[in-house]
Amino acid sequence: MIAVIKDLFSIPVVSAVVLTIIGAITKKYIQFHRRDFFSRSSSEQIKAVEWLRTSSAPTSDPLAKAEQQFCLQSFGLHKDRDLSYKIICFYSEHAQSLIPSLKAVLRYQGMYTIADGNIYPHKFHKWLIPFVLICLLLFIGSEIYRGSSQSDGIEMLKSLFVFVVAFIVWCWVAVCALKVSSISKKLNSYIPPASGFKSSTYDFSSILNNRYP
Repeated sequence: MIAVIKDLFSIPVVSAVVLTIIGAITKKYIQFHRRDFFSRSSSEQIKAVEWLRTSSAPTSDPLAKAEQQFCLQSFGLHKDRDLSYKIICFYSEHAQSLIPSLKAVLRYQGMYTIADGNIYPHKFHKWLIPFVLICLLLFIGSEIYRGSSQSDGIEMLKSLFVFVVAFIVWCWVAVCALKVSSISKKLNSYIPPASGFKSSTYDFSSILNNRYP
């Protein structure tokens, strides 16, 4: 069975189709954003908080809503204003050790859905990630076993290298999914302060939980 699958993947058309499907799924459910809010400089973070504190809830005007979403994304935040506001307030009131999990929420926005400012990780991650690991172990394990039984050291090393690379990628996806899942419960239970006001001062260090000169 594994040999048949391997022969299929050796066909250029089949491998191209599979890679295209994997790429489309990855783009939809991962949506990697490298420059998130927490990776920006302090000055950029202050500008983001200033804009967010003086902005209003999204209106029914689609153009105004789109403009607001573009502004949020330009600051490395989520295009959902309520979620972005909640993330920053949550960050200012909790330990700095939660920043990696908050980064995961902003960077991998395809791993969850949003409803009323709350995030809900995709349920299929619970079985898909372990299933991928099992398939990976079975496929690569059989290749390593076949290479060792045939005393083909080069093929065995190639299979081992592929397994290590694939396992590293799997670990990365699994860790990201775990971070999003763990922080989602805390974020969903957190109630941020009311945001319907405009500040008369430019000292935004309190909400960022930092001090600036």
